[in-house]
Amino acid sequence: MRELTFTASRRLTAGGFLWASLIQIFVVNNLIVLPRASSQNLEEHIISALGVTRCGLIGGFRFCSPWHEAADIAWIVGGVCLTSAAVLNMVIFPADRLRNLTFGVLAVSGLGLVSTGFNPYNLRPSVHLLSAGTCFFCGAVGVLLLGAMLRQARRPYWGAAGIVCGVTSIVSATLTALRPDPGVQGLFERIAAWPSVVWIIWTGAFILVFTRRAANGIRGGQ
Repeated sequence: MRELTFTASRRLTAGGFLWASLIQIFVVNNLIVLPRASSQNLEEHIISALGVTRCGLIGGFRFCSPWHEAADIAWIVGGVCLTSAAVLNMVIFPADRLRNLTFGVLAVSGLGLVSTGFNPYNLRPSVHLLSAGTCFFCGAVGVLLLGAMLRQARRPYWGAAGIVCGVTSIVSATLTALRPDPGVQGLFERIAAWPSVVWIIWTGAFILVFTRRAANGIRGGQ
């Protein structure tokens, strides 16, 4: 990792916070929207069902999400945070093609998440599915690449965890795209989404700690 400057510290403080703030998606979806939705089953119902704007058949199941606005807004806000932080956190590594590719695909993943929230599944299913797929696959690839970069930057355990989470998400996202048994569609989709997102959240917290220590070191050396 490059030596931090005060400017970089400010950028990374903001970037780390934005990635860590992605935890709001879990809070909103699972603690606010989900308990108020009808007939929700984490194994059968896809995540997109939480954002549908009216009651009806979703993926072969009848579903209703009265608090759908909260889910859609959480995805939009989360996507903005993911993309913005990808741009801010690039300063962790020296500029090269791998760095640009890694943070670029993470930024695209965030844009996919924004589009997912703006295009509910029941209103524009094709756009929603394309956006969600972009979010899943780009996010997983970005986590995999960032994990590999962290291993090279002498963060072996954290990097290895990123690689495992990225691979897990890629495999599950592929199975989701191939449309497995509807009875486990929701399960596969959550396995595709959650490992990478959780790792990014913890990476955001890690960046905050790393930045604070580096900034304190700079001040102490003055």
